[in-house]
Amino acid sequence: MALNNLERYAAGVDRSVLFGTLAEHPGAVPLLARLGGSSQVLADVLRRRPSSLAWLLEPATMRLWFAEDLAADLAQTLGPFETRAARMNALRRFKYRHLLRIGARDLLGDADLSLTTEELSHLADACLVEAMRIADGEARRTYGAPVAADGSPAGLAVIAMGKLGGDELNYSSDIDLMFVYDADGETAGGESGRLANGEYFARVCRDLVALLEEVTEEGYAFRVDLRLRPEGRMGGIVLSLEGYRAYYRERVELWERQALIKARFCAGDAAVAARFFDLVRPFVFRSGVDPDIVAAVRGMKAQIDRSLRAKGVQRRHVKLGVGGIREVEFLVQALQLLYSGDDPWLRGRNSLRAIFRLTERGYLSQSLGRFLGEALVFLRTVEHRLQILDEFQTHTLPEDPASLGRLARRLGSTLPPAEARRRFEAEYRRVTHGVHQAFSEFFAAPPVARESAPRIPTYTALKATGFTDPDRARQNLRLVLEGRPLVPYAEPMRRALHAMFPVLLEALWQSPDPDEALNQFERFLAAAGPRTAYLELLAERPDLLANLVKLCARGELLTELLVTQPELLNGLADPSTFAAPRRRSHFRQALAPALGPRLTLSERRDRLRRLKQAEELAITWRMLLGVTDAERFSREMTALAEAALAAAWLLALGETAESHGVPRDAKGGLIDASIIGLGKFGGRELSTGSDLDLFVIYGRAGETDGAERVEAHVFYDRAVETLSSILGDVTAAGIVVPVDLRLRPGSKGSGFASSLDALGQYYREWADPWERQTLTRARLVCGERRLGRAVRREIRALVYGPEAAPPDLKEMRALRGRMQKELGKETSGRLHVKFGRGGLVDVEFITQAIQMTHGRRHPAIRSPHTVTALTAIGRAGLLPADEAETLAEHYRFLRRVSADLRLFGARPTDTLDMAGPIPARLAKSLEYPSRKDFLEDYKRRTTWVRALYDRMVPP
Repeated sequence: MALNNLERYAAGVDRSVLFGTLAEHPGAVPLLARLGGSSQVLADVLRRRPSSLAWLLEPATMRLWFAEDLAADLAQTLGPFETRAARMNALRRFKYRHLLRIGARDLLGDADLSLTTEELSHLADACLVEAMRIADGEARRTYGAPVAADGSPAGLAVIAMGKLGGDELNYSSDIDLMFVYDADGETAGGESGRLANGEYFARVCRDLVALLEEVTEEGYAFRVDLRLRPEGRMGGIVLSLEGYRAYYRERVELWERQALIKARFCAGDAAVAARFFDLVRPFVFRSGVDPDIVAAVRGMKAQIDRSLRAKGVQRRHVKLGVGGIREVEFLVQALQLLYSGDDPWLRGRNSLRAIFRLTERGYLSQSLGRFLGEALVFLRTVEHRLQILDEFQTHTLPEDPASLGRLARRLGSTLPPAEARRRFEAEYRRVTHGVHQAFSEFFAAPPVARESAPRIPTYTALKATGFTDPDRARQNLRLVLEGRPLVPYAEPMRRALHAMFPVLLEALWQSPDPDEALNQFERFLAAAGPRTAYLELLAERPDLLANLVKLCARGELLTELLVTQPELLNGLADPSTFAAPRRRSHFRQALAPALGPRLTLSERRDRLRRLKQAEELAITWRMLLGVTDAERFSREMTALAEAALAAAWLLALGETAESHGVPRDAKGGLIDASIIGLGKFGGRELSTGSDLDLFVIYGRAGETDGAERVEAHVFYDRAVETLSSILGDVTAAGIVVPVDLRLRPGSKGSGFASSLDALGQYYREWADPWERQTLTRARLVCGERRLGRAVRREIRALVYGPEAAPPDLKEMRALRGRMQKELGKETSGRLHVKFGRGGLVDVEFITQAIQMTHGRRHPAIRSPHTVTALTAIGRAGLLPADEAETLAEHYRFLRRVSADLRLFGARPTDTLDMAGPIPARLAKSLEYPSRKDFLEDYKRRTTWVRALYDRMVPP
C-alpha cells in the first residue's frame, strides 16, 4: 500500500524535485511511507495537492495549532474568494489540508490521542464558525436582523454535543449539534420581507448544515447529526431558550441528561450559549443521589448489546461492543450523573479528563482509574486507525486475518503482520475484558455479604481503652462499618472497611483523644461518601490510617480540611510529603495553577484556597508525624503564606489594573509597591489559624494610565482591599488566610497603603511608642525588591538610627498590663498562652526591649525572629548566655503549646481551660506522663519568664 501510494504520488510530480526533497529532508521518507501505508484518504489528499508535502516539511506546520491559529489560517484561505461556491470549496481544501497535517502528526507519534482529538475538534469548530457566518449573513440580507420582542437583538448559538463537545472528535465522526436562540420576535425586514425569529433561525440552521454536508468537487466538510435535539428527528431543528426550558422541565429523559454532559458552545452568540448552560445545568446535574440512574444506564447498554448480537459483531465492535468505548463512557457518565450535582469538579466534558477527576476525587480507585484511562486511549486509537484508512465511519474490527494484521501495523507494531495480529488480539481481549469487568461490577446488583462484619467492642472494653463516651463511640463505629448506600463499588468498600477496622481500633486506642479521633474520622468517612478509593487506600496503608487518626485526634480544625476536600488524602499518602524541608519556591510552584489561563476570577480565588489548604495540611501532617519540629513547622507555614500572598497580590493588582490601568509617575515610570510583614508573619512564626499582619508601601505619587484614572494612593488602596478579600473572604472553598491591616502606618485613620515618604513622616511625628515597637518585627515579604530595600532602610533608621527614641519601658509595661487584663483574662481555671502571665508576649516584650535599647550598637540582635534574636542577645552578653538560652527554650515550649491548642480548636484561641479535656490532650501530645506533670511544668516555665520580664521591663 505504501509503495503503491508513493508511486501514484511520484507519477503526478516532477521526479527530480521529489528526489531532491527526499534527499534533503530526513523526515520526508518516513512521512510518505507512514501516510501511504496507513491512510488511503490522506495519501489521496496529498496526491491531489502535491505541494502539501513541502508545507508538511516546514517546522512551523508540524506543531500544535490552537483554535485561533486555525481561525486565522481559514480567514487567509478564504480571503481571495467571494462567491459562496468558491468559499465552500476553499473551506473543504482547508479542512483536508489540516486533516492531512493532524493525521501525519498522529501517525508519526508527534501528537498523542488527546492532542489529536482536540485539534480535530478545533478544526470542526473553525469550519462551523465560517458556515454560521455565511448562513446568517445571507439570511440577514434576505430578511433583516432578528429582533426580540423587547427590541434587543436576538442571537443564535451552536452547541457542540457528543465527541465534538468533549473535544474527542475522530477522523470520520459526525458532528453532533444542537441550536438555540434566545427570544421570539421578528426580523427587521430585508429583500424578501420579514420572518418570525423561530423560522428565521431554522432557515439559518438548515443552511449551515447544508454548507457543511454538501458534496462538491473538493468533497464534504462534515456530516452533521441533529438527533440529540429535543424529540430527535421529530423535533424542530432549533428551539428558543424558553422552548428548551419547557421541554427539559417536563420531558427530559436520562439519555438526554447524559448527552448534555458533553455540551459545549462552539459557534454563534456566546451570551445565548451561556444562558442555555445556566438553564440546563439544574436538569443535568441534580443534587443528591438518584438510585434510578444505574438501572436506567444498565438498560440502555442492554439494548445496545441485543442489537449487536443480532448483527454478530458484539465482540468486534470497538465502540459499542463488549468492553468497548461506550462501556467506559457509560460508566464515567453514570458516576458524573450520580455525584456531580454535589461535586461540580466532576462535570468535565472530556472522558479522559473526567476519569482523571473521578480518580482524583476517589470515586475510582487509582488502579482502576489508571486502567480505564489507558483502555480508553487504546480503544480510541484503534478506532482512529480503522477510520483513518478510508475516512469511513467504521467501528468494527475486520474479520480476515490479513486485514487485522495490517491494522496492527497501523497501530505501530513493527512485527510481521501475522505476529502483530496475534499480539493485537491478545491486547484487545485483555483491555475489553477489563473494561467489561469494571462495567459489570459497577452496574451489578449489590452483593450479599458472605461473611459477618467485625464485632464492635463492648461498652466496658471501650471505657477501659480511654473512651469517655463509649455509647457514642459504639454508634460511630457502627456507622463506620455500615459504610454508605449507593456506592459505585459496594463489595470493594465492604472489604476495605472490614480490613481496616482492627487497625482503626488500635490507632484510636493510641491517640491523644480517642473520642475526638473517632468523631472526626467518622465525619471524614461520611464526607468521602461513595468514594471507595479512599477506603481502599486506607486499608492498603495501615501506616496512613494510623497517621490519619492522629490528625483526627487534633480536633475539628484540621479534619475540616479533609471533610471539605477528602481528595487531600491522596497528597498525604504521597511519599514526597515526607521529603526535604519545603521552601517558598516549592510553595510558589504548588500554588501557580491558581494563576493559570482561562480561569475566571472566582475560579482563581477558589483554586488558590484549595491549593493552599492542601499544602497547609501536608505541613501539619509532617509536624504531627515528627518529620519536622515546631520551629520548622512555623517556617514552612510562613513560607506558604508568603507564596499565597504573592499569588493573591498578582491577582489583586491584575483586577485593579483592569479597572484603572497601572500607576505611573510624571515621567511615565511604573510606580511599584512592597509588602511588609509584621508580628508573627514578620518573625516567620506563623501557626495554624494565624493571620497576616502587614502593610503596603508604594514608591511615590502618580496617576494610573487607564480609562478610569485614579491617583496612585487610590490604586493601591483598592489593590490592598482586593488583596484582603482574596485572602480573607470565606467561600465554599474555605479561606486562604486572614489579613490584619491594623498595624499599618496610621491604622484606622489612614488609607490601606502609604507612600515611602508618608511612612517615615508618620512614625517620626505621630506614632505611639507601641507602633514603633511593632517595627522590630518588620520584614520585606513581597513586592518590588528595590523599593523594599528602601523601606527596610527607613524602618531600621526609625527603630535603630541615631534619631530613634529609646524604648519607653514604662509605657511598654503599661501596654503589656492592658493586654494581660483585656486579652488574656486569666483566672484560676483558665490560662492564656499568649497574653497571660509569663506567656509568649512576655518573651517578645523582653526581646524587643533589648533590641530597641541596644540594637543600634549590636546589629546582630535586630532579627524579627524571636529565637534568632535571643541567640544573638546571649552572644552579645546583653543577657547572660544561660538565661537567653533558657528564655528561648521556654518560648519554643509556649509556641508548641499554642500550636497544639490551635490544632485542637481551642476557643478562644490560645486559651487553656483547666476543667476541660484539653490539658490531658496536651499532656499526651507533648509526651508528658500525666496532665498534672504538664500543668506543673507549664507553671514553672511561665513563672520563670514572668520573673525575667519583671527584671527587664521593671515597673
